Amino acid sequence: MRIIFFYMLLGVLTADGLMVFLTPVIVYQLTTSIEYAGLTYALWWLPRLFLIPLIGKYIDDLGVRPISIISDSCKIIGCLFLLLTYFTSDLMIAISFGLVGSLISIGNSQTLISYEKIIALISHDREHHINIMSRIDFLGMIIGPLIGIIFIDFGYQYLIIIPCVFYFINAIFFLFFYIRKDINNDNKNNLEEGMIFTKKFIYIISSPILLFSIFIAIGNNMFDGLIESSGTALIDQAMSLPIKYYGFIDIVAGIFGVLGTYLYSYLNQYISRILLIIISISIITISSSLLVFFQSSITIFIICYAISIIGKVFSGNILRLLRIEVIPINQLASISSLMILLNQMILPIVGGLLFFSTGEITFIYTLMIIAIGITLINGILLVMCLKRCTISS
Repeated sequence: MRIIFFYMLLGVLTADGLMVFLTPVIVYQLTTSIEYAGLTYALWWLPRLFLIPLIGKYIDDLGVRPISIISDSCKIIGCLFLLLTYFTSDLMIAISFGLVGSLISIGNSQTLISYEKIIALISHDREHHINIMSRIDFLGMIIGPLIGIIFIDFGYQYLIIIPCVFYFINAIFFLFFYIRKDINNDNKNNLEEGMIFTKKFIYIISSPILLFSIFIAIGNNMFDGLIESSGTALIDQAMSLPIKYYGFIDIVAGIFGVLGTYLYSYLNQYISRILLIIISISIITISSSLLVFFQSSITIFIICYAISIIGKVFSGNILRLLRIEVIPINQLASISSLMILLNQMILPIVGGLLFFSTGEITFIYTLMIIAIGITLINGILLVMCLKRCTISS
């Protein structure tokens, strides 16, 4: 694969990282409310659940290029709306940032699914390029929030111009420079190509590997979602620190994520996939548990969350590879998008629970414990399933 693909990916994911930082910080800064922050987070994810399966289907049917251009255009329009709108109430702030955030998150999923498809189609070293894709994802998590921390005191309106520029550059790239025809014309009459939603769902739940993969992602997403949606409140109320410190969580986590991709690349040469999953689940469970038990220290909070990201790098890479290996390539984007829908359905639920909660910090930590349990149980089940497959083969 040409290096230009990964430069474009870095630009888009940096813009996404900046918006992910800005949204909870600005909403909490303007409303000082956990409930409104939860509402924003629910709106951030809810539309995504309805549109992601369609995005995957159209990536398979129409190709990466037109969907990427449309996605970037929608994100630009959303950012310009936040830039130009005068907000008159806390509810308007929460809804506006939530709905625009949904455009960002939908576009983020489209980007990652598209690059999975591109790697499956043209890469001669899928494991290496999947790892680079993860590395760039975490680099975006570092650079985006760092830009936000440095310039947020000048006003969020100026910051929103930056992602607009990055999205525009990516749209131009796919409009004029990405010319590969990756539509599966030869498979139009193939039975797999004609899978309807129900058949795809049955296909997923009939595969234990895919099913346990979904639940591991549910646990990880639930925990990360609680950090993203209520991290500012935890920093303000449990640690009594300025809320812009929230950005350091993403930055340190991003640094550890990048380190995790190098560690994964090294260990993958010497350790089996099953052992890597065991290491991954152990890291996630232990570090996340320590974060919950030591609630008043931002140092422990950041370090433990960052270490958990290393485990999520391992599991994320392996789960992506399992999808590419198990799912037929002509249905990869559509079935992957349905899996993403299933494992991200927890996120608007998390936002809704926070919106209807009383704003108690203990409630947030209780949800974190539940998330850790989901990841641990399904990690064990996936390891057992892969061991059975290894023995039978």
